[in-house]
Amino acid sequence: MKHRNLGILFILAVFAATVFAVSFVSPAMAADDKVFQWKFQSHHTPGSLAVESVIKPFIERVEKMSGGRLKISLHYAGELVDYAEVDKALQANMIQIANTSSLFFRGAIPMGWVTAPSMPPFVTRNNDEFNELFHHRGMDDLVAEALEERGIHYLGCHSVGNTYFWSKKPINTLEDLKGFKIRFFGSMSDFVEHFGASPVMLPHPETYMAIAMGTLDGSGTAWWLYRDLKLYEVCKYFIGPAFQVPQGMELWASKKAWDELPADLQAIVTTASLAFNTDYMDAVTMEEREMFNKSFKEWGTTYSEFSPEEVTRITNEFTLPYLDKISEEQGKKDPRVIKAIEIIKQFMKDYGYIK
Repeated sequence: MKHRNLGILFILAVFAATVFAVSFVSPAMAADDKVFQWKFQSHHTPGSLAVESVIKPFIERVEKMSGGRLKISLHYAGELVDYAEVDKALQANMIQIANTSSLFFRGAIPMGWVTAPSMPPFVTRNNDEFNELFHHRGMDDLVAEALEERGIHYLGCHSVGNTYFWSKKPINTLEDLKGFKIRFFGSMSDFVEHFGASPVMLPHPETYMAIAMGTLDGSGTAWWLYRDLKLYEVCKYFIGPAFQVPQGMELWASKKAWDELPADLQAIVTTASLAFNTDYMDAVTMEEREMFNKSFKEWGTTYSEFSPEEVTRITNEFTLPYLDKISEEQGKKDPRVIKAIEIIKQFMKDYGYIK
């Protein structure tokens, strides 16, 4: 709670500083009532937790704080551009802001291998640790530098909920992963494959039918997809402990659009972005707790966890070698990757997760 309270105080302090700065805007700037129009390309669909609890409040907050000088229109997943084209659309200023994942662009952005969405299992193990690693130990600063060079202004990473996976059959030990056909992503796919599973990448809306038809044995991602896609109807086993705490995504803006904003509006968007992370983390944390305490009983879901010994095995046998491999392969392309992995390893040592 200590770190949580500090985070709230920090946001309030930034907001106060923003208000103070805006109150001393020059007469010329104050007279400038130009209205800026931005397009927000969401990664999510209408009615989703992200849209209702986070993105819409963010848009409303920016418009209110700016006195209507910055208006943002919301566009749902794939409405303006495909998720894989978000980076190019931002660079071209076709869209001005998006919640996205550098995981999708690792081929072009070496730092994309070590951002919040790309973390291997058990690097951070609670929300406070995530906040410390990315927002206070320099990880987000390195990502911001890399994206700035590509014409993208980085507004920070945020939680999208803890990563688990679910199955049609019991999974009690790592040995049970052998031959397991699962929809997973990024480093999570590499993790389960290391222990004998057969991961595939599939759009979320297609996973229900693939599991029901027997093409897949299960899937994994942020916990709330299990609920919202009603995967509890085909997967009665939910496996932890949470492998990414939390799974991360990011808020990106077009650098061209960003540079066109006056300083006071930039400060407002920056402040609102801090609240974006807080809103998301609060929503997914509270609703996950409700799922565990109430919904699992209603759905007939059985929850199981890998043992502490197996968590240690995953950390030592997969996560550390994975980080070393990324450092060696991607560090040649961008030395910031090496620096990022040094930060990650030191963090894990400080918390006693590795020696």
